[in-house]
Amino acid sequence: MSQSILRRPLSMIAAALMVLPMLMMPISPASAEGTKDDKIAERSDIDQQLEDLRIELNDVNTELANTYLALAETELLIPQAQEDLEVAQAELVEAREEDRIIGERLTSAQEEEQRLSGEVEEGQEEVDRSGGELATVALTAYKGGGLPSPSTIYLGNQSPQDAVDRSMNYRLTMASQGTRLDTLRTDQVVTENSAERLTAVREEIKQLKIDAENAVQRTETAEREATEAKTDLDALYETQKTQRDTLEEQKTKYEGDTSTLESRSTTLDGEIEELARQEREKEEQARKEREKQSSGGSSNDSGGSSSSGSADTGGGWIYPVNARLNSNFGWRVHPIYGTRKLHAGVDFPVACGVPVGATHSGRVIARTYNSGAGNKIILSHGIQNGRLVTSSYHHLQGYAQPVGAQVSAGTTVGYVGTTGSSTGCHLHFEIHEDGNAVNPSKYL
Repeated sequence: MSQSILRRPLSMIAAALMVLPMLMMPISPASAEGTKDDKIAERSDIDQQLEDLRIELNDVNTELANTYLALAETELLIPQAQEDLEVAQAELVEAREEDRIIGERLTSAQEEEQRLSGEVEEGQEEVDRSGGELATVALTAYKGGGLPSPSTIYLGNQSPQDAVDRSMNYRLTMASQGTRLDTLRTDQVVTENSAERLTAVREEIKQLKIDAENAVQRTETAEREATEAKTDLDALYETQKTQRDTLEEQKTKYEGDTSTLESRSTTLDGEIEELARQEREKEEQARKEREKQSSGGSSNDSGGSSSSGSADTGGGWIYPVNARLNSNFGWRVHPIYGTRKLHAGVDFPVACGVPVGATHSGRVIARTYNSGAGNKIILSHGIQNGRLVTSSYHHLQGYAQPVGAQVSAGTTVGYVGTTGSSTGCHLHFEIHEDGNAVNPSKYL
């Protein structure tokens, strides 16, 4: 058996050993950082969803809103907890399989070590015995009592046949010694190869024992993390159940609030409609005064910008705050009551105290407060396309302009707050045409 064939299994094992430590290496800093960033992004996304939900819960009893938000957060956390458990369980399966494979390889390597040890011992004994016999023959020959020389084979023979027999015996004896010498050399090579393989196997066993310890540690860690993940998920499910029960109790407790909210919404629309009617009367009166003062009686500017200083319809509208827009204009289903209601504006989640700018040039026509909108300031932007356009800014912490003040686009008119029926700092913004709420995206 050649030396390359004898060493082939060991080369395969060595290759596997090079791969295995890579599988058991701890997470690299880059990977760990990636996981950390993913967690931060995930938490940020959950916080944003909760922030959006909080805004949608305006006009809802605070106790009920907080219960709903707590339940929403729990339910947003459950999918990630389920994923964490699945990952932990998969890691545990891999760790146990790795432990099993390493255990089998260690057992196999130990058995091969025992077999090779026996081969080396037997081979060395055979080499020593054969070498001893050859050494004895050589020593005898050296002393003169060993093998006869060819010249003496034919001397003193009684007959030719006797000479032939002695010659044949001589050749057979010499051939036998040569064969034994070849065998001895082969035994020595085999024994040396076995010894080399034995050394390699012992090194393999040494590494496998280290790998086995690592595999045990990995399995223990995986078992602990899987248990913790399962406990966390079970706790979330239990919390979810409790919060759902509490929410149902509070929905019954505050179920009368829905009709109150609907009537309040109608009142708010009516308030702006009345202001628009009054402002339109002022616009008409101002137009008539301009016509009287005009010597030519021209009324070309009657449909243009108003005396309030509002810009024309060609543009110039800006966002009231530098923030993402949330809760678009339109009908939507209430997250708790399931009722359908018009969301008459748009919301901007932004911190309390942030300055609110006029979205267009115009004049402050009202500063009001009610339990729904809280502190609200209303601006008139004049008659545009035959309709009086107004903008209103709700839940303000405070005002920055008095009634009657002329403002330009971007002029600070108030500060973001959470007054009225608001569950968190944000700006609710509306645009009305003759008192009817329209989608602000038509202008912004």
